[in-house]
Amino acid sequence: MPPEKLEIFKSLEPWVSENVLPFLKPVEKCWQPIEFLPDPSQGTEQFEEEVRALRQRASGLSDEYFVMLVDGVGDETGCSPCPWAIWTRAWTAEENRHGDLLRTYLYLSGRVDMLMVDKTLQYLIGAGMDIGLENNPYLGFV
Repeated sequence: MPPEKLEIFKSLEPWVSENVLPFLKPVEKCWQPIEFLPDPSQGTEQFEEEVRALRQRASGLSDEYFVMLVDGVGDETGCSPCPWAIWTRAWTAEENRHGDLLRTYLYLSGRVDMLMVDKTLQYLIGAGMDIGLENNPYLGFV
């Protein structure tokens, strides 16, 4: 980022801290994805009935509605045509598929508390992580 743009962002940090960050809810008060899905830990019969009911409700929705839902799963960023940006988006999509598969498997197994999984992930992402790249993407290849 050019120094003049960086300076603008740095100058806005106190305002963001005071006026934007207070709108962030604590994880424990946020909704979690699992709260809107059938609960496999309630037993096979109840879980299967809840899945059938969900599918029955969904059967009445138009294909266009599902196109919009699938579109909403994607990230609204990522329009740069530069090769590094294209690579980063493709790699991120690959890694996201791993997470989707693991989360779906854990959910369908009924063996873990998915509410705690969702909250833990929100805590981890919210806390961030310094992987020591020092804004140098080439350090990620070493």
